[in-house]
Amino acid sequence: MTQEYSFRTCSFDTERLKVSNVLSVLNQSVSEAELSGVALKILTPNVTQSLPPEFQSVQCVESASKWINEMVTNSHFLIIQQSESHQIIGFIFFYVFTPKESGSNVHLGYLLDERFWGKGYANEFMEGLIEWCNRSQLVSKLLGGVDVGNAQSIKLLENNGFNEATGDSPNGVVFYERSFSKC
Repeated sequence: MTQEYSFRTCSFDTERLKVSNVLSVLNQSVSEAELSGVALKILTPNVTQSLPPEFQSVQCVESASKWINEMVTNSHFLIIQQSESHQIIGFIFFYVFTPKESGSNVHLGYLLDERFWGKGYANEFMEGLIEWCNRSQLVSKLLGGVDVGNAQSIKLLENNGFNEATGDSPNGVVFYERSFSKC
């Protein structure tokens, strides 16, 4: 099994959440039209304010569909669903930037529907993701960029073992990293 395939089949469950690669649920339990509508509801100004422009340009179902296709093409795109209701409440993105046989360096992105902020879901999916990284042994290092004003996201990363990365960062962004050892 190739590393690329393993990232594409990434999935894990937590107590309240199911996280799956979008390709494994698209057209099986979720249609592209449904996913576009959900993305439009999730990508609100509050959620996207400190994200790159391509996240902020989603203003209608058509632009949401285009955004989804770009995310699927350019990343390993995961959906976060509530286990019981199957409601999609967020997204995770993996961008492999240093592929290695012994584990890749991966840029991590995530967003959570603002209606679910403050309920412990972000910590829950992050703990599940870290457990998956440890179990799969595909990831050597996770790296996440956070707007310096996003205290909740910084706290999420720090509480889950990420440390501030050294080196140059774009203005207004701080990077956090978490390394994984191989067994």
